[in-house]
Amino acid sequence: MGAQGVSSRRGVLGRGLIVVAGALGLGGAVRHSRAPEALAATPSRPFRTEFKLYGRHLHLHAPERRAGQLPRKGDRHTAYAELLDRPDGAPVGHFSAAHLTLDSPFAAASSLEIHTFDLGDGTIHGLGSAARGADAAFVVLGGTGKYTGATGSYLARLLPRELGGNGSAEFHLKLAGLEA
Repeated sequence: MGAQGVSSRRGVLGRGLIVVAGALGLGGAVRHSRAPEALAATPSRPFRTEFKLYGRHLHLHAPERRAGQLPRKGDRHTAYAELLDRPDGAPVGHFSAAHLTLDSPFAAASSLEIHTFDLGDGTIHGLGSAARGADAAFVVLGGTGKYTGATGSYLARLLPRELGGNGSAEFHLKLAGLEA
């Protein structure tokens, strides 16, 4: 019976250690689950910025269309321009876009567009639809480099030479979600 008593004490001590270890683990888990709340209480300061970019030498390229010919439903075309910090200013990057021409009796949009702003410190990617000849609103999908995590929107005015414009563009960007 003496051997059983020692065994019982060992069992009790072992189970006690398991209970203590479990309590410590549970306490750590509770502290860990509160970590997001603590972070929310002291938020990192999101960086918000608003700026304009200007385009020159804006061209629209559609393999099946001549300059001056309006794109037809389903046509795919690309656009590109040099980006400037102000009208007739210093170059800061380049703009490229992919367009799909739409023709819907239910929407005013004439194209679905994917934009890329390739700047020296990263890229910004946008998406939206536009009506021919009108300013259009686009959503910022994200970015790379300095613009990693970017959200927001921008207004675009595109006047490609091939559709009678002067080859200029203007973009008014409002970004959020960036770290300072």
